[in-house]
Amino acid sequence: MLIFEVESTGVDVGKLAALAAFLAGRAEDADAKKQISTSAFINLARNLGVAVTADAIGDLIAQPPLSNVLEPYEPMTNIIKFKGNTDVAPTMSVDKAEEIVSQNAKSAMKRGMNK
Repeated sequence: MLIFEVESTGVDVGKLAALAAFLAGRAEDADAKKQISTSAFINLARNLGVAVTADAIGDLIAQPPLSNVLEPYEPMTNIIKFKGNTDVAPTMSVDKAEEIVSQNAKSAMKRGMNK
């Protein structure tokens, strides 16, 4: 599907992009997974007055502006993922982090006593 074909369908991709950006921000604020089910996304879009179908969602996500805020759509998963939807493995163990915090606290106490 070409860009002019998407625009000719009457789908307001600007509203969809704004919805996706809003949902991604909410997920980040809530420290939740950056994803939503396809049916929930479509229902929210329809509530905003954007008539989008499950058949068209993949083509819409593949093009800007949605491709800027959403990961490529995988229809078999039935999930829409927001950009940045990657789990980052911790680079430091909990013990190491506690050790560093303890050292910093001791150092700060020594500086405070010298004043």
